[in-house]
Amino acid sequence: MKIAKADNLKTKKARLRKRLKEYGKVLVAFSGGKDSFFLLQTARETLGPANVLPYFVRTPFTLDAARERVDYFKNKFSLTIHEIGIDLLRDARLRQNSRQRCFYCKKRIFAALKKEARRLGIGIVADGTTVSDLDEHRPGRLALEKLAIHSPLRDAGFSAAEIVRLLRKQGVGEYFLTSSTCLATRFPYDFTLEPSRIRAIGQTEHYLIRQGIFPLRVRYMTDGIRIETSPLHFKKIIAMKDEINAVGRAAGYTFITLDLAGIKSGSWDELPAAKK
Repeated sequence: MKIAKADNLKTKKARLRKRLKEYGKVLVAFSGGKDSFFLLQTARETLGPANVLPYFVRTPFTLDAARERVDYFKNKFSLTIHEIGIDLLRDARLRQNSRQRCFYCKKRIFAALKKEARRLGIGIVADGTTVSDLDEHRPGRLALEKLAIHSPLRDAGFSAAEIVRLLRKQGVGEYFLTSSTCLATRFPYDFTLEPSRIRAIGQTEHYLIRQGIFPLRVRYMTDGIRIETSPLHFKKIIAMKDEINAVGRAAGYTFITLDLAGIKSGSWDELPAAKK
């Protein structure tokens, strides 16, 4: 699929609506994130709510924070969100948490969504991939291509930053404009994933988010965690150190550290120079 070159927002919106009209009816994979919400909203405006079915997929990698995002958009914009659940940890390849985890995860999730779409007589399944996602290490894109999943935001040329600007004008809260990734990304590659460890990371991260600390990633380390966030929050975290330590200890962590480099995407993709 050819990706649109840079154009103004008016042109991109027109291109997106044209593509959606070609679909006629579509099942939208709704993660609770800003990009898939923008796609869902535009699809409903273009095709009418009856022709757009949003689906959220519950997995062991999507816990309280993801649920909060889904419920926020659902309640603020009066949406009906359908749900299905998949226990991804039953797949040994996903428990292993290899560098191809995203491929296996997306393949399972979107195969299930395609099956649901067929059951409902819908020929198109679409996701919220944007052109901003193309610069990152995302094996899951290959799974989407193999399953013929449509990415109309990417094809129309939308970036994540443009979507943030558009949704901010609608009064969407700042936290819900930040990016979110599955909790498997909080663990090193080839580290065996266990439900209890995933829940502990998720609960700790969600606690910090409720304190207003976001964007945020809480990464697992041996016997502890590493907090990644904007340097703007460093003073607040230090001021809350006793409370954060108590939460971390209750979750079973011996060490709670703060990454002075701040938040970054793809932490486990970066190798020390000596290992490259």
